[in-house]
Amino acid sequence: MRPRRASIPPHLALVTGHPGPVGGMEKFARFLVDAALTADWDVTVALSGTDIFEEARRDFGGGLSVRPVDWIDATFKGDRRLGWSLVRQRRAWFRRVRPDVALFVQSSNTPFRAAVAGAALAGVPVVMTHRTMPYVIPETASRRHLFGLLPGLGLHRRRLVARTRLVAALASTIVYNSEQVRREYERDYGYPHRKGVVIPNAVDAPLLEGPARRAGQALVIGYVGRISGEKRLDVLFRAFAGLRTVRPVRLGIWGEGPERGALAALAAELGIADRVDWHGLVEDVWPAYEACDVVALCSPRESSSNMVLEALAAGRAAVVTNAGGQPELVGHGQYGVIVPPLDVNALTKALESLINNDVKRLGLGVRARLAVAERHDSRAIGQAWLEVLSAAARVGRRKSRRGAPTGDWSKELVSVDLPRL
Repeated sequence: MRPRRASIPPHLALVTGHPGPVGGMEKFARFLVDAALTADWDVTVALSGTDIFEEARRDFGGGLSVRPVDWIDATFKGDRRLGWSLVRQRRAWFRRVRPDVALFVQSSNTPFRAAVAGAALAGVPVVMTHRTMPYVIPETASRRHLFGLLPGLGLHRRRLVARTRLVAALASTIVYNSEQVRREYERDYGYPHRKGVVIPNAVDAPLLEGPARRAGQALVIGYVGRISGEKRLDVLFRAFAGLRTVRPVRLGIWGEGPERGALAALAAELGIADRVDWHGLVEDVWPAYEACDVVALCSPRESSSNMVLEALAAGRAAVVTNAGGQPELVGHGQYGVIVPPLDVNALTKALESLINNDVKRLGLGVRARLAVAERHDSRAIGQAWLEVLSAAARVGRRKSRRGAPTGDWSKELVSVDLPRL
């Protein structure tokens, strides 16, 4: 429990949704809540879906309030409608809660549109963050009119872009987790460049030992995450089946998901089932990385993978696709290997080069751990987030006519020394 505070602390409303298992957005939401509470902020979570904040409530007590609102459902529908009745409901919620700033954790299709509009109408400064690549605008054929003489106007595409751009216009700051994610939102949806800020994902890893491999013992290529179609693990299985190496190799899969059955069948078809180890879900991911020699991610569409970041922090060599923010994570090849998406042969050759060359594999791991410790330190990343939120809240408080005492938190926050999370 935190001691009584002499002045009114800043108050953050975190609007987030967690309809499925814990993934990148859930890790981010937990991290941000911990960072804000550690810096003595008050946090109100407007929650749709599963409550993932039990540990934070236990550690910080009354500083955290989680309010189930269910503004979006499991398909991220609900709050995307911009009807006036829905916007008024959201405005009333923000007027009751009265935060100094609201942070919206948006997925690719900006599901919290009505809530953003409601917060803005309630006079609450809006900060928005995108943790995924932008929604792909459907390439539908344009209808023609007047017996085919006049081209269609593409109204569906225009409405989609306009509604998403409106949400961005209401935000004071838009935070991305990679430069490539920022570029694609600005290119596809016209997000204003001046509002954009890139704050990478944070990670702190324990100091792990390298796998102690005896002569003749198999190396392990690993994947730690959700077993779903968009991750294209079939590419990894086919590349693994094509390996020609001077030492035995096994494939370790930590996680669960809807594609496990299909992948098990593929492994049998490829003749590698006896060399694939299924470890299931794990709460603590670090023993999984400790067991790996190489970690591979085959997604053709990815913003900034927490799995890759964790593997690099653990000092493991990583192979990633040239997609989204993945090249940024591995220093554009300085401490990781980049391959074209869905290219089985390129992935096979990249894995072979690491398996057959101990110096290269271990050297990449060492460089990766040093770079991640410098660029993704949780204390520094938490500080960067609080400075963004503080700046937005400070502007909001200047505009506020409430007349409530504000204290001097906004001047002091920039120099807060956050403990390591």
